Amino acid sequence: MPTSYKDQFYTIDPGNPPASGTAVSFTRQTFTDANDDGLIQPNVGDTFEGTQVTSVWQNDSVTINVPGVGNVTYTGTTFYLAGGLPAVFTPTDGQVLQNGTFVSSTYVTSSTQMPVANTGPTCFTPGTMIHTPDGDRLIEGLKVGDLVNTADHGAQPIRYILRGTFRAAGDVAPIRFSAGSIGNDAPLTVSPQHRMLITGWQAEMFFGVDEVLVAAKHLVNGDTIRQVTGGMVEYIHLVFDQHELVFGQGVPSESFFPGHVRDMEDQAARDELLMLFPDAADLTTEDMQTARCVLRGRDAQILQGHPHLLQ
Repeated sequence: MPTSYKDQFYTIDPGNPPASGTAVSFTRQTFTDANDDGLIQPNVGDTFEGTQVTSVWQNDSVTINVPGVGNVTYTGTTFYLAGGLPAVFTPTDGQVLQNGTFVSSTYVTSSTQMPVANTGPTCFTPGTMIHTPDGDRLIEGLKVGDLVNTADHGAQPIRYILRGTFRAAGDVAPIRFSAGSIGNDAPLTVSPQHRMLITGWQAEMFFGVDEVLVAAKHLVNGDTIRQVTGGMVEYIHLVFDQHELVFGQGVPSESFFPGHVRDMEDQAARDELLMLFPDAADLTTEDMQTARCVLRGRDAQILQGHPHLLQ
């Protein structure tokens, strides 16, 4: 099954660069691993925005003069595309592209392949479609005051948005759900501590409740649900008046819960939230309760041992 990813790109060919001083801007675009083998390869059906990739040049570099920063050198991969479309470059060195002017470039002379893990996964992360009264909307396009559909309380206004970009490594590396792995209608990428809603007989049989919230990291099965490292990841948390269940890529999961910050029994969640979002400490509320029962790691191992229960 094809898997699509969204990442940051310059429209530039390091092997045939523009003149020094040319303005360069980055965009977020989609590329697709057609056979889901974890590699972007030339002439096998892998695509960039629907156009076949014909060459993959790993370890090219581009130096950009960024206003207020100076010269920044990015090392990454260049894709050549079918039909003579302009080449595109994406960093694989963990940096975030910035707008600026072209300075110089270097390029390799052998086309190879690129592991998708080398890129910055999307990530809730940008590219996630959130259900709202006006239809599904990209999470990165939402703003404070916008209404979002919730499972329990209808349409609710966003009170605060936490977002930040981080290196996708170690405990911060995101969890990626392939399409259909948890009922999602498209690939979904969330932070390790982001809790997904497990419902129905699975929850009743094993945990004695109709519905239960489980941290994404406890659902990893090494196949359809896996942790993705490499590059950068942007995390976005939506804050409401109370803990809500919202719908991302068609499946319910939690909104940001300020109580994590003070919940000492959930030290891992607390550490992650304060590391990623120091401002979260100011959002704590003494009377907010979780929208559903929360499953702890030991109990969640049952689901890891029975991945079919998530279908």
